Amino acid sequence: MTIEEASQVLKRGRLEPVYVLAGPNRFWRSQWLSQARRTFLTDDADNTGLVRLEAPSDFGQVRIELAASGLFSSKKMVVVDGPRWTKKEDTVRDYLQAPVSDSLLVLLEDTMSASWETAVGRHRLVELTQLSSAAFRRFVRDEANKRHIRWDRDGFDVFCRLVGGNEYQVVEELEKARLWSPDVVTANDVREMVHPIAVEQKPWDVTDALIRRDGSDVLRRVWEHLSRGMSPLFLFIILARQVIQIDRARRAARMGRTMAEFQRDEGVKDFVAQKVWRAQRTWDDATLARLLAWAPKIDVAMKTGYGEPEVWLVFWVGLMLEQKIPPGRQRGGRAVRI
Repeated sequence: MTIEEASQVLKRGRLEPVYVLAGPNRFWRSQWLSQARRTFLTDDADNTGLVRLEAPSDFGQVRIELAASGLFSSKKMVVVDGPRWTKKEDTVRDYLQAPVSDSLLVLLEDTMSASWETAVGRHRLVELTQLSSAAFRRFVRDEANKRHIRWDRDGFDVFCRLVGGNEYQVVEELEKARLWSPDVVTANDVREMVHPIAVEQKPWDVTDALIRRDGSDVLRRVWEHLSRGMSPLFLFIILARQVIQIDRARRAARMGRTMAEFQRDEGVKDFVAQKVWRAQRTWDDATLARLLAWAPKIDVAMKTGYGEPEVWLVFWVGLMLEQKIPPGRQRGGRAVRI
């Protein structure tokens, strides 16, 4: 099944006892699993019926989990990330002959294999590949409609081009667009608001200082980059995205998830996941909330020319060091409403 076909299966609500999700698209893996949990474990608000297993080498362990009811749910959803037992396709094919009742088994594989289609059938195999251009445009339009964002034709086309097939960036940019979007978003609006970032340009020294939560060092390095001509908006977006990632890591940790699970959901490399996971232990919720409350307002102010972008950037970084400042008031040392 394609990603779109698998999403329609969840909307219909009639699930097979086994699904295999195979491929590198972490965004749709996370989306499908979240919707499957809500569809299958409808009355289990605390997720007591959900179990995740990391690279088990024995299918017997999986079967035991499938047969054990949740504390507040008669159903059980078991997610197996990277199954390692021998002849796994044959084992799952045999299991399908007599699956455990009221259970859902989801296997996660990083790569696609034709042997899985033979074992479980195409209707139980979800190919997590990059969306086609047409499917990606439908995804962008659906996400925009959820947020009541309307485009002219050129504005929509430019947005799809600038976000470059990145579903995570689509969601982030549309969330920000809810704050500033006019009645109809034009191509010029999009060019002003969406800032594509090339990986090779990222100022890693600044993000490393932020991960260490060294506000003074972040400020020093920000000034160095600004003096060399780097865009304050570029720096702000890089740092804001890093803060968002640290916040996601803290939320994952509170939910009892592992670093490996966080890494797979975010789709980042090992060394990045390790640094962010360590960082979430040293950051506190209040500081993250303060930075995240200000971020969309400053993003709009910088992109619309309201105030000096360098001042906004330094002010935002300074929130790492300062006490609470009510979001919505500050500009160049005097209070104003934004």
